[in-house]
Amino acid sequence: MPHRSFDPETVSVMGLALDAAWAEVERSTPVRAAPEKAGIRRALALRIMAAVRAGQRDPERLCAVALHVIEGCRIVRTDAYAPAGH
Repeated sequence: MPHRSFDPETVSVMGLALDAAWAEVERSTPVRAAPEKAGIRRALALRIMAAVRAGQRDPERLCAVALHVIEGCRIVRTDAYAPAGH
């Protein structure tokens, strides 16, 4: 598959989606070691890039698509890690 670069507007949309997805991961999962966090963030970014290549440009939808990676890996919040009162 040939390497294609993204235009600045698309890069901005991907950044918004990645930031939103990462914020959700940070909010809803236990604290993890740096290498594990890097792997999760990379998986989110790769999924966002794949969705953009398939034509998706809505940052909210890109975020949702990326978070499916997390659900597929069974990385979810457990009651033991839920904030008090939730």
